Amino acid sequence: MQPERIAIFLPCHSLDEFPTWLDDREADELLAAWTAAWHPALVAAVGAAPTWASVETPPTDAATLLGIVPPACDERFAALLDMAGLAGSRFVRQVASRDGIVQAAAAALAGAGVAVAGAALPGADFHALGLAWLLAELLARRMRSETGIDAAAFNAAVVAAAGAAVAGDEASAREGLRECFATLEATRSRYYPVDVWLVDLVLLADTTLGRRLARELDSPVPCGLVATGRLLERLAREEPALVARLRDRAAAGTLEIVGVRDDDTPLDSHLLETLGASLDRGHAACHAVVGTAPVTFGRCSGGSSAFLPRLLAERGFRGAIWNLFDGTPLPDPGSSRITWQGADGSAVEAVSAEPLDARAAGTILRLAERIGDAMDHDHSCILQFAHHAGTAGPWFDLLRRIASWTTLPGRFVTPATLFAETPRAGAAVQIAADSFPPTLPLDDSTAAGDEVGSRVAAAEAEARALAAPVPALVASVPPPPPRQAVAAGRPGVWRSLARGLLAADDTPDGLVVDNGAVRCALHPRTGGLLSLRGPAARGNRLSQALAVRSTRPAPPAGAAWESAEERAEYARMVAARIDRESATALVSAGTLVADSGLVLGSFTQRLEAVGGLPLVRLDVDVELARPLAGPLFENHVACRFAWNENEDLDLCRSLHGESIVTERTRFTAPHFLELRPVGARAAADRVLVATGGLPWHVRATPHTVDTILGGPGGVRFRRRLVLGLGIEAPLPVALALLRERPAGRGAAGGDSA
Repeated sequence: MQPERIAIFLPCHSLDEFPTWLDDREADELLAAWTAAWHPALVAAVGAAPTWASVETPPTDAATLLGIVPPACDERFAALLDMAGLAGSRFVRQVASRDGIVQAAAAALAGAGVAVAGAALPGADFHALGLAWLLAELLARRMRSETGIDAAAFNAAVVAAAGAAVAGDEASAREGLRECFATLEATRSRYYPVDVWLVDLVLLADTTLGRRLARELDSPVPCGLVATGRLLERLAREEPALVARLRDRAAAGTLEIVGVRDDDTPLDSHLLETLGASLDRGHAACHAVVGTAPVTFGRCSGGSSAFLPRLLAERGFRGAIWNLFDGTPLPDPGSSRITWQGADGSAVEAVSAEPLDARAAGTILRLAERIGDAMDHDHSCILQFAHHAGTAGPWFDLLRRIASWTTLPGRFVTPATLFAETPRAGAAVQIAADSFPPTLPLDDSTAAGDEVGSRVAAAEAEARALAAPVPALVASVPPPPPRQAVAAGRPGVWRSLARGLLAADDTPDGLVVDNGAVRCALHPRTGGLLSLRGPAARGNRLSQALAVRSTRPAPPAGAAWESAEERAEYARMVAARIDRESATALVSAGTLVADSGLVLGSFTQRLEAVGGLPLVRLDVDVELARPLAGPLFENHVACRFAWNENEDLDLCRSLHGESIVTERTRFTAPHFLELRPVGARAAADRVLVATGGLPWHVRATPHTVDTILGGPGGVRFRRRLVLGLGIEAPLPVALALLRERPAGRGAAGGDSA
C-alpha cells in the first residue's frame, strides 16, 4: 500500500516540548531520523514533505505512514504497533545513521510496492532544508510565536524540488530549493527580526594541516582560522597548494587568519617585551604566508592576560577573541560583545560569546535556545562555534550548508566583519590582572616529565635573549646607605606552621651571616633560614625551610570535605651539619624526614650574602630517595617561606615583569615574589624572593608560600633563588639571577635524574 506521508516519531507531544535536553548520542539519532526523511528520493516516492508524530500518542487519522523511529524512542514506540491506526504502515526502526535510514526507508517503500528512484543529485541540500524547517519551528516557539508558513504551498514546493532532483533537472531542483529556503527565511520577521552573527572558528594544529584543512577550505561560509605563526610557516613549507587556497579565500574576504603569536606558550611565563616580540613574529609570518596582516587576535591555549589590550592596540589589532579553546575558564565579562580595556586605558574590541562545540549533535539540537537566549540578554546576538580543522560534526556541516542558502539561523561572518558591523557595540570591561587564571601544569606531571625544570630553562633563555642589557646581580641593586647603629630589637612574635622555626634571632654567631646590609641566621636543627633582617629592622622579615609535600587521599563520599591544602603533609628538614664556607656563606646538609620517621631524601643548601648589598643567594640541591607520584601541586619538593602573621603585608607575584597583588592559592610567578607593606610605608620594608624561573607557587596559609622546586618526573632538583630586602625594582634582580650560570651541572635551571 502506498504510504500517504512520512512521519518521524519524536519523544514529545508538541514542538513546544521538543527534547533539546538529549545527550549527544540521542541527539545524533534524532537528527539523523529527521533529516533522512527529507531525502529527495523518499519525498518524491511518497509525494509529501515529512511531518512528525508523537511516540507517546498514535496518529489520529487513518493515513498509512512511512514511519521513522529514532533508536532512543524505540522502546516507547513498541506499544503503538498493535493500534489499528497504524495498520498497513511501514516503519524504519533501530537504524541510527542517516544514510542507513535512507536505505532502510527505500527498502520499506519497495516492500510496499512503491518504486524509489535514485536521486540524480546529492541529497545534502534537502537534508539541510529539513533541518532548516525544524530550526524555524523551534526558533518561533522559543520566541513565543509561530512561523505562519503556508503548509500546503510549502509542501508542494518541497515535492516539486524533490521530483526535479530525482529527474536530474538540477536547475529546477535548485530553483525549488531556493523557493523553500526563502519561504523559511521570510518567517524570521515574525519572531526575531534582528541580525544574528555566526562565527566559525577553525582551530589549526600540527595534526590538521593536510586534508583536514582542505576540507575546511571547501566550507561554503566564511570562517576564522586560529593559528600560530609557526604553524603557518610549516604549512607554507609542506602544503603550498593549500596556502594558495588560503590566499584566495583571504583575498575574497571569506577567510581570516585569527591570531597570531608565533607559538602558544603560556602568556604568564613571559615578559611584556617577549610577548610583544612573539606578536611581531606571528604578524610577520601571517603576512608572508597569507599575504594579509592579522587584525583579530586569538589563541587556542596559553592563557590570557589583562595586559593584552595594550599589546594588541600598539600593533594595530582591531579585535580579539576573548575565549580560549583548551578548557581554561576565563572571567565572565558579562556580555558576548565587549570593549576590553587594559589597566593603562588601552582598549580593543572583543567577542566573548561562549564557544559552542561544532562537533556535538547537541549543539545543533539546542541552537534555537542559544539564539533565543542571546537575543534576550545581549545587545548583539552572536554565536561562536569552535572545532579543530576537519572535526566538525555532520550537523554543523548541515548548518553551514543552510547558511549558504539562507540567513534563517543567522549569517556566518569572519571576526573582522563582525567587528566592522558592530562598532562600539560592546560594554567597556576591565578585568583585574589577578582575575585571569594562571597557566597550571598538566595533571599527570609524571607523564609530562619535569615541567618545572623545563619552565626554568625557558625563563633563563628568555632572559638571555632580551634586547635590553641586563646587569649582573651585584650591579642590579644600588648599594645601601651606610649602616647606622640601632637599638636592639625585641623578639618577633611568631606562631604559624613553622612551629617555632620562625622564633626570635638568638642563633649562635657561628650560624649567622652579616654583610652590613642584611643579616641571616640559620636554624641549628633544620639548617633552614631562621631569620632575615635588615640593618635597621627590629624583627624578622622572612624564614625559609625545605620540605617534601605529599597529600593524603580525599575523604570518602559522605565524609566532611577537605581541600588539598588541608590534607597536605610536609617532611621536615633535619640538619646533619652546618659549615661556614666563608665570612658571608654558610652551607647546611641533611635529610628530609616524614612525620613517620621515613627519610624521603637529602638536601644541601648554601646561603650567601651578596657583597655589601641587601641580597642573599640561596642555592638548593635536593635528591629524593624515590620519585614522587600524583599531581604536581599536591606532591612536590618545596622551598617554604613564612612571614610574621602580625604584619599587614600584600603578597605580590610577578606577571610579565610587573608586581601585582594576588589572592590566589595557586599561581605563577616565574620572576619574583614580593611581600609589600599595605599603605604608604617605606620601600625598605619590602621583601623580595627572586624565583629564578620557578613558575608555580602555593599559598599554603595566609602567611606561608610554597615555591615548587620540582615534582613527579625527577628525583634531583638544583635551584637558585635570591632573597632581598628593600628592593624597589625587583625585575632587574630577577633577570640578573636568570642570566647567572653557576658552576656545576644544572645548577641554575635544575636537573631531574
